[in-house]
Amino acid sequence: MTSPTAPTAGSGAAPLKAADLMVELSEAFASGTLADPYPIFAERRRSTPVLQGDILAEFGSTSMAAGFDGSRPVYSIFRYDDCLAALKDDATFSSEAVGAAFRPIVGNVITGMDGEEHTRLRNLLMPGFARENFASWTEQIVEPVVRRMAQGLKEQGDRVELTQFAVDFPVRIVYEILGFPPEDEAAFDRFQTNALTILLGFGSTDPSKAERARENRNRAVAAVRALYDDLLPIVQRRRAEGATGNSLIAHLLRAEVDGERLTDDEVVVFVRALLPAAAETTTRSFGNLMVCLLTHPEALQAVRDDRSLVMKAVTESTRFQPVSVTGARVTTRDVEVRGVTIPAGSGVTLVKGSGMRDEEVWPDPDVFDIRRAGGKANLAFGFGPHTCMGMNLGKLEMAKALEALLDELPGLRADPEAAPLEIRGITLRQAAGLPVRWG
Repeated sequence: MTSPTAPTAGSGAAPLKAADLMVELSEAFASGTLADPYPIFAERRRSTPVLQGDILAEFGSTSMAAGFDGSRPVYSIFRYDDCLAALKDDATFSSEAVGAAFRPIVGNVITGMDGEEHTRLRNLLMPGFARENFASWTEQIVEPVVRRMAQGLKEQGDRVELTQFAVDFPVRIVYEILGFPPEDEAAFDRFQTNALTILLGFGSTDPSKAERARENRNRAVAAVRALYDDLLPIVQRRRAEGATGNSLIAHLLRAEVDGERLTDDEVVVFVRALLPAAAETTTRSFGNLMVCLLTHPEALQAVRDDRSLVMKAVTESTRFQPVSVTGARVTTRDVEVRGVTIPAGSGVTLVKGSGMRDEEVWPDPDVFDIRRAGGKANLAFGFGPHTCMGMNLGKLEMAKALEALLDELPGLRADPEAAPLEIRGITLRQAAGLPVRWG
């Protein structure tokens, strides 16, 4: 694959390693110690499936639906069918809540757009994530990256911690899929650091943490600028060279719908917005997958014996323990949900994590079942117009990473001498640690 020049060094973000930044991210989001919100969600489904109030505020967490500053009244929705209906109806449940949260730091992002503007960009961007691109990416990038990293774990001995593996492989894969040369470690470190630093700008707004939040916001804005300055000349150079090859940047530059193509700025902004998701969502999702399997040894053994269950395990883990438990919307008109009128201009917290444990939809919803029958839409990656475009790539990465660990670390299991494995958080849920034994 023809590679553009890697991002150059600069002064954008603090020189921290990725693992340190993941720790900072955990601390930056309030309610990071909440272990199990699901009994609370179950009670809400029974008693107040539409709550006049913000469930995130009850947990002391930040809320996009409220506008972070609390300027919007908020309603919370807990039932699966109601969450699904809202995600489908972007004319009534606008993504402006997301757009308003991201705009001050990263500018306009497609996840915060609706209507014709969103449709135009999505139609131009989707060909870059076409399934036919995955075969070569899997063979040339995904499998070699996770295999090499898993072999590196093997060299550390029979007691290892998987967190760094989970932090590194998603960004490394996206870095190479974009077309950057893998041998430039300094460029990769900067790329990864900037991607993670951006996320710090969306941390807690707790008044007691206001000074730290301002610092993190400033660091995030600097990282956004640094990434833009690094990426724009690369995109311009790739266009001038004819945008050949199978890199994601090349695909985005070649995409054409009704005679229209993406501008250089649109490509850069999209790639920049893609990086935090690649750096953080896949990392946390993979960590949650590993906790689910390691705490259910029978499921882990089943996956080890039958690799056709790997993708089923990935999908079930995102239902059972999604990273993002909620979504945020703003109503464009008065709308009634289960007899409750939500006024126009209200924030709505869609409690997707509750919906995916809804007993009216999912049999035995509190059971982690890798053989669970399909047919119901998994809301972990959104649904409808705003379904995550990178969903299939992220799931593929997690599946191949799991297979690599099972192959390279035979007898993989939770470390019995370490603290029990658990998943914590509410705004973003993640594994508290991934200590394992093997052999």
